[in-house]
Amino acid sequence: MERGKIWRLALAFGFIASIFLVNFEADRTNFSFIASFYALAFVFFILIIRERNSYNFSHLIILAGAAHFVSMLYAPNLSDDYYRFLWDGELTWSGINVFDFTPIELHDQGYMQTAYLKDLYVGMSDLSKDNYSCYPPVNQLYFIVSSGFTSSVATNVFIMKLLIVLTEIGGLIYLRKLFLHFNIEPTRLWLLFMNPLLIIECTGNVHFEGVMISLLCISFYFLFTKKNGISALIFGLAVQIKLVPLLLLLFLLRYMGWKKAFLYYIVSGFVIVGLGMTMIYPRNVMHFLESLSLYFRVFEFNSFIFYNYIEFGKLFVDYNPVQIIGPILSGATMITIVFYSFGRKSRTWQQLVTRMMFGFFLYMFFGSTLHPWYVLPLLTLSLFTNYTFPVLWSFLIFFSYFFYSVGDGSSFEVRALVTIEYIILLIYLVIELKQKGSPFKNFRLESYFQPRSES
Repeated sequence: MERGKIWRLALAFGFIASIFLVNFEADRTNFSFIASFYALAFVFFILIIRERNSYNFSHLIILAGAAHFVSMLYAPNLSDDYYRFLWDGELTWSGINVFDFTPIELHDQGYMQTAYLKDLYVGMSDLSKDNYSCYPPVNQLYFIVSSGFTSSVATNVFIMKLLIVLTEIGGLIYLRKLFLHFNIEPTRLWLLFMNPLLIIECTGNVHFEGVMISLLCISFYFLFTKKNGISALIFGLAVQIKLVPLLLLLFLLRYMGWKKAFLYYIVSGFVIVGLGMTMIYPRNVMHFLESLSLYFRVFEFNSFIFYNYIEFGKLFVDYNPVQIIGPILSGATMITIVFYSFGRKSRTWQQLVTRMMFGFFLYMFFGSTLHPWYVLPLLTLSLFTNYTFPVLWSFLIFFSYFFYSVGDGSSFEVRALVTIEYIILLIYLVIELKQKGSPFKNFRLESYFQPRSES
């Protein structure tokens, strides 16, 4: 067997084995084990991307498929959100609106009628038990389907993972079609769909950013192939998975013009509101909004600006100013993004997506809560640009899981690690801004453009 083939097989085996071991470790406080194999998986990932031209595209599909498959074999180990997902699905099957009651309210009313519900309730975090659901109706549909077959948590989680992967396959297909439309090598998409963060967080830990960004990829395909109506409809579905794509709508106005953008907003708005009204009514809309507001006025995780701003505020008041500073900082960030989105006309698709990427980066950088999987939309947008700092962030941000080893987000160790994360990210971002793209030519978008064939 030739040496090159042995090397490629070794990379493939190392990548899959590392992904498997990250998902295999059930104790999320065992940070050294999980982080070590995540780092190793990322090294193999980068090497595979560098060697992309040595692989057949079909071989990369098999490799990515194997990595996703091994992530489907075990229960999520880095998040307990899946208990709430299945709880919401089971409530809907029982005829109860998930936005009407918190889990603890139903528990106190004696609703725990089956062993399955008791298992779900016990598995949920106290924070989830105390609050109303914050997952939009289309996201709820995944929970409903996953809960409709058995009363086994393990089986239903596997079904949920399968639904996520099937949706991601749709996103992969349309992203490939879009790259071919732009005359870009389809191997560019593996920066996303083979990224260990996507595989571990979405397939392994059932976070629905994978579904949302897949719908965005489909929406972008129709947008850039001049089918605005279909694009707007699918964009509305993406928002009904996660609300954050709403930020991107701001940037379409300076790209499409007032008339086309207004029609786009109407179609998307009709989908978002129409589907929302299937489960959210006047009697419970405040419950939904109350849960969403927690991310701006209560929660804090892996933030940099927000956390240090709060610590600065404590010097002047004798209480935690998070509930005041959170909304103020969020409002200031939104105003900044609005002005940035209107500041300059996007004349090309590259200019549009680049501006979307930096607008989304501002939203994340100034945010109060930044779980690792939140970076995935930013990573998706970066595929259409020369910038690769989101790829670096998809590596660095995983180390925020060190929090679970300490249990205190304000501890010196956690804050030091977060500070190192942001310092490295910002230094690399400055380098990319100066060079207008990645210093590594092999990862720049321009290195993926295919020469056009002579007619």
